[in-house]
Amino acid sequence: MQRAGFHELAALDFNAHAVATFQTNFRHVSKDRAREVDLATFEPEHLDALLMPANSRAARPCVDVIVGGPPCQGFSPVRRVDGANHGDRLVEDERRYLYKRFLAYVRYFQPRVFVMENVLGIKSAAGGEFFSRVQSEARALGYRVHGEELRAWRYGVPQKRIRQLIIGTRRELPIFTSARWLAPTHTDPDAASTGTSILQSLVTLWEAIGDLPPLAADEGEDECSVDQQRRQSQLDRYGGRFLKKVVAAHGNTVISGHVSRPHSARDLRDFALLHEGESSAVAMRERAVEFEWPYSKAHFKDRYTRQHRNRLCSTIVAHLSKDGLMFIHPTQNRSLTPREAARVQTFPDWFRFPAERTHAFRLIGNAVPPLLAEAVGRGVRGYLSFAKREENRPARLEPLPRDVREAITWLQPLADAAKNGTLATVPLEKFRRGWFALGCLHPRLHPDGIRENGKRQVSDSGEHAGLLRIAPELASPIFEQSGWPVCLVPIASEANRRHRDRELREDEYNFSDAQLAGTIWLQETE
Repeated sequence: MQRAGFHELAALDFNAHAVATFQTNFRHVSKDRAREVDLATFEPEHLDALLMPANSRAARPCVDVIVGGPPCQGFSPVRRVDGANHGDRLVEDERRYLYKRFLAYVRYFQPRVFVMENVLGIKSAAGGEFFSRVQSEARALGYRVHGEELRAWRYGVPQKRIRQLIIGTRRELPIFTSARWLAPTHTDPDAASTGTSILQSLVTLWEAIGDLPPLAADEGEDECSVDQQRRQSQLDRYGGRFLKKVVAAHGNTVISGHVSRPHSARDLRDFALLHEGESSAVAMRERAVEFEWPYSKAHFKDRYTRQHRNRLCSTIVAHLSKDGLMFIHPTQNRSLTPREAARVQTFPDWFRFPAERTHAFRLIGNAVPPLLAEAVGRGVRGYLSFAKREENRPARLEPLPRDVREAITWLQPLADAAKNGTLATVPLEKFRRGWFALGCLHPRLHPDGIRENGKRQVSDSGEHAGLLRIAPELASPIFEQSGWPVCLVPIASEANRRHRDRELREDEYNFSDAQLAGTIWLQETE
């Protein structure tokens, strides 16, 4: 976020090693504002007191953005083996409600944007309950919310990492669309080269780590000298887009954390049997390789994976603190070092981790790749600048309904057409008018929300209280996850089709002007 142009006001974490590492690398942030705290007990008012001391005459700093990643171990699908995370045997676990602490800070500081980050499994864990609750409770706080999957490699991160974001913007602001503000910068692994793409080519594992000095298992020092000849060869081959622009390696003469872990002689012999880019399961199945480790050949149990130089690395995980067997170096008979893992995560070379390998690997594996975080930060910053410019301009969308009752009159024909399956035949001008009316009546909805409605329907979440009194059939039931009224989802799908076919402009499909008008109506009815 700092590299994206934001000024950080505070950094809070429960992990003592994470906080100590932050303080080591960001000495300009006072220790009062980079704290090890338990957010289950550390209240927003406590942070407010740090940001605005009682004897200060300065104005309270504006909190534009809150970014965080509440843990969700209590929703882990791993715990399904004992029935603890699904069905009638759902076991109470206070960790399931830690997202509420994040939203407590959102409620208190009312940032214009919040970004909640988590693993992709959050959508399926506990039947998607957590994923739905975050969105529905954030909408109740006055935010327009949608989920977004980010594929890290599409932003220059050399690994197969996918992160789940939940992005919320205050409903009086224009719609935040990932297609506009989080547009990818790099191609997909299987993308065909056309020669005309504006996207950069994929960053491979070797581009990220190929200049680092070779090591055997259990070799290296916490600080070692750069192999200048090897680095120059790397720059000659790949250029400086990663070594210079991402990890800032070109100015360093010393590398920290490039120390390989020890492995048993048996593991090393097994490592040597693997081809580059091959897992032990594939080697057993396709080449009939016999490993010394006692595999269950009936299940082709996977234990080892040798990474490939010219592909993406496997997702760097905190389990690296336990062993590195799934992260065997492409050409050397050992697993990746902390510095190599940090490179794959796009940490700059000047960033120092704890000397204890266990803590270093856990911090590296748990982190959001800095390059991906920067891309999100730049997108949010660009959006906020755009929203500020939009504040006082007149509405561009025409026509907009004058009041709630006129909006209902415009929307009802589309709802009727959705019932009888004739939406595609509705004339464009009539459809456009009804679509704008929908935006006015439902200013908390995000058009992209229909991609992930979830399965659970509820009769009334309190989001459409005013509309419920006048036209309940246009407000309830709703999909709990997306907030979309069930009867209006076909209309949103048709709007999406017309947008793809360029019948609706981007600003018409996203109907921010209509939602801003509807926000005033909503406030009046509330």
